[in-house]
Amino acid sequence: MRRAMMIDLDKCIGCQACVTSCKERWDIGPGAVRDWVHEFEHTDDEGGIGITFYPGLCMQCEDHPCTEDCPTGATYMDKNSGVVMVDSQVCIGCGNCISKCAYEARRIDEKKGIVEKCNLCAPYVDRGEEPACVTTCLANCRHFGDLDAPDGNFASLVKSSGAKPLVTEEVNIRPKVTFSGDNHRKQILAKGVVKRPIPSQLTKVWTGFTRPLVSYLVPAAMGLTVLGGLLLNFKNRKQRIAPETRSAPKKTLPRHRAGMRFIHWFNLLSWILLLLTGIGLMSSESFALFGRAFPQWLARTTGGKAPLLLFHVIWGIFWAFVIIPIFLVYKRWGIKALREIRITGDDINWLRIKPLKMLSLTDKPLPQQDKYNAGQKLFAAAVLAGTIAIVVTGFIMAFHLGSPELIEASIVIHKLAVALTLIGVAVHVTMAAILREERPALKSMVVGEIDYNHAIDHNSKWVKEMDSPATGGKQ
Repeated sequence: MRRAMMIDLDKCIGCQACVTSCKERWDIGPGAVRDWVHEFEHTDDEGGIGITFYPGLCMQCEDHPCTEDCPTGATYMDKNSGVVMVDSQVCIGCGNCISKCAYEARRIDEKKGIVEKCNLCAPYVDRGEEPACVTTCLANCRHFGDLDAPDGNFASLVKSSGAKPLVTEEVNIRPKVTFSGDNHRKQILAKGVVKRPIPSQLTKVWTGFTRPLVSYLVPAAMGLTVLGGLLLNFKNRKQRIAPETRSAPKKTLPRHRAGMRFIHWFNLLSWILLLLTGIGLMSSESFALFGRAFPQWLARTTGGKAPLLLFHVIWGIFWAFVIIPIFLVYKRWGIKALREIRITGDDINWLRIKPLKMLSLTDKPLPQQDKYNAGQKLFAAAVLAGTIAIVVTGFIMAFHLGSPELIEASIVIHKLAVALTLIGVAVHVTMAAILREERPALKSMVVGEIDYNHAIDHNSKWVKEMDSPATGGKQ
């Protein structure tokens, strides 16, 4: 099936009835249209003033370049009807597809916060009706049908009328909407209504910098980090610390309260779910991170893009509203957190010596550390900044807040924040779960307590604070 429209330009009187009926049927806001009628003046063959009316709409192009650059996959070609669609439940109103339309048939509806375009009244046609513009055309110049219909009536009409699409030598993306009336069609083409599809600034930034970073550099950095941890384990496999040389006034120290442990593991679950669904939403040619097979499979599994986006948004909101209050309560409105991640002179020296010591390139002792070492502090600061960026930009995109330019910027910031945080997560997981000497710290995030000897070796400042009479072993 290939639904299409043929318009007889010799009959069009420019009454705008088609535009009015379209706006009423689809409740289109001010400044946005799905179709239009432009008036062009020109000199006729007798030297007088001639008028050509140009009834425009989405041309339902076979090549549809507009679908290539949609960050969420909201715009697509329906395989059953051949109609290029915009899913209003998935569109975030960034307008990134607009510059890729050769006929300027896409507009931002500021009232709805989405992109509007003609879909040949697909839901109405599915139940046996005709497009609104066809039924209200006073001059009967619009004809609608299926180019692949068995009876061939519509295809025969297009052929017999001499109807042709609006194409140029530079731009021919095989539009299915055709126009009869050679003289008027030539006048319309002479006005330059066919534009070369060009990628937006967002697409240029994404394909030229962001996508290569996210698709290649981030996985490579994560893989090398984990591999480095495994190699260090192999290198140090014979190094053991004799327990009899250690003094152990206490077996364990309380380190993480239940609320903070809940935040940690809930955060992990949320990151997995949001990362998978986020990748699943990016299915268009320009924005798919790791190919289109996984996004298409995930959309089919979840019942479509709209349910997938809805889950992503709802879980993202749930994630934000769970971790933020608990974090603020346990960290005294953030004051305690800022104190815990404050970088000191000892931390700077630790960052300088620790990599060399791991590689056995120095014998210098590591400076004493607080409850969290310098690496953990940097990771916590990065996650805090990344979380703020992800939450803020997520809200902007989910609720179409601000201008299309702000939404476009939010897309880039959102993805970069996720990507850079993932690199930090890889380092964190390697240090906590893969390196043997750091595993007691991971265990403390499960049971809440940490081995005293490990704490002495890695967090001596904090141990002294815990042992002092002022704290009484509590924080």
